[in-house]
Amino acid sequence: MKKLLPLIFCLFSVAAVAQKGTTPPPPPVIANPNTISKANLAKLQLIEDTLKQLSDRFTGDSTSDDRKKANYDFIPTLVRALKVENSFYFPFDSFTTVSKVYAPDSSFRILTWQLFFTTPVKIPAAASKLKRDTVFQRPTFRYYGVVQMKGKTLKMFPLYDAGDTLTYGTQQVLGHNNWWGQLYYNIIQKTANGKNYYTLFGYEAVDQFTRRKIIDILTFDTKGEPKFGNKLFYFKQEEDSTHYKKVDTFSRFFIEYKQNTPTVLNYDKKLEMIVFDHVAPSTEKGKGATFTYVPDGTYEGFRWMNNRWTWVEKVFTYAIDEMDNPPVPAPLFGTPRRQPDLPTQDEGPK
Repeated sequence: MKKLLPLIFCLFSVAAVAQKGTTPPPPPVIANPNTISKANLAKLQLIEDTLKQLSDRFTGDSTSDDRKKANYDFIPTLVRALKVENSFYFPFDSFTTVSKVYAPDSSFRILTWQLFFTTPVKIPAAASKLKRDTVFQRPTFRYYGVVQMKGKTLKMFPLYDAGDTLTYGTQQVLGHNNWWGQLYYNIIQKTANGKNYYTLFGYEAVDQFTRRKIIDILTFDTKGEPKFGNKLFYFKQEEDSTHYKKVDTFSRFFIEYKQNTPTVLNYDKKLEMIVFDHVAPSTEKGKGATFTYVPDGTYEGFRWMNNRWTWVEKVFTYAIDEMDNPPVPAPLFGTPRRQPDLPTQDEGPK
């Protein structure tokens, strides 16, 4: 079991995952307000009431068994709602415990949510200093989701969290049956050689100490099925003017950091690039132990160049001029000539 998270996180509002200053993609525009018939609208509203009650329970009930049961009841109820004609145009906005992100071209939407529960683990006395066997409750965090394609009738792909079985996740290309479980909070779209590439931004709890933010690439194969991961993240670090000390390409990218640490990883429209915190250990002894990593005040990024996301080592370069320009987002007096616009901190889960 890879995912551990305090119970209080399950009570957070998914609507707050997007970062300040970043407007989430709008829901698809319904040209005809009567896209959903009155009868189907009434049916969806009734099911939505049930979904809200169940989602409140799988995030807020006090016992793992109750949360599990509510979640397992929620899944078929959601499917029943999605089977209603033109359900794609129904926003399900009465509850915020499920994240809903829409493709910029409105060709699909992704719904994701999480379940927190505990699992009993037995520790034999021989493996501890105790005189007898002990049992402790290990917290576990699971992700669930569905990709719903735009259309009058239902076409969907359920997402199965296979994170427990995945290794070296930066290079794998995955499908909806072995999905890297996470909670999506943003999506942008790029086109290269006539093919659409959707860049997804997600959040994951790794264990009780470590959090992770992920950038993934979603495409659809010739059968129309979703594929997660594509070698579009390009790193090239210059050693001097003629040589390179590092060239690498990843299928997905993530940063790991200490829990309860606000971090930035999102697309900045002003800069037209992905911006994220450079995280580092607070001490030399912490190198490699990502649960100690925190933002160090600098920012890296990815810029879309040559049909791929190309790494930018430093997004901002601060220069102290004759005005002693401090690198702060809003100076008290006047506007220094070299004052940069800094990305704001994340409002989402820590």
